[in-house]
Amino acid sequence: MEITDLLKQTPLFAELDRADLELLAPSVRVETYPAGRVILREGRVGTAFYLVVSGSAEAIKGLGTPEDAVIGTMGAGNFFGEIATMKHQPRSASVRAATETQCLMIQRLHLDSYVEQFPSVLAKVEAALAARPLDGHKGP
Repeated sequence: MEITDLLKQTPLFAELDRADLELLAPSVRVETYPAGRVILREGRVGTAFYLVVSGSAEAIKGLGTPEDAVIGTMGAGNFFGEIATMKHQPRSASVRAATETQCLMIQRLHLDSYVEQFPSVLAKVEAALAARPLDGHKGP
């Protein structure tokens, strides 16, 4: 399946037309993570934004410590890493593939320029952030 088709399947990009998605497609990488693989780590500065295409991933606070805790799960259509990526901040949680998980990965530089062109995408990200509990229990 083409990247533009995968983008179109996600709620974040569903309303954009194919021509608009084709502007972003060359900047998107498809990544597949086996179950148990850490996709991103808490505390590291965000350099990429991820959209789950298939499988499931879990957000974990304190990964690898005695107090680690799963604080949220994500499946197809969900996204993560947006806060750290868009605000250039350290990650608030780690994300690990719970099952084999396929994600679309967009680097910060490409995402920044794309949301400047398509503010509706930024508005959807901000709306999703506002809907999340303040303690981050829906994802990092």
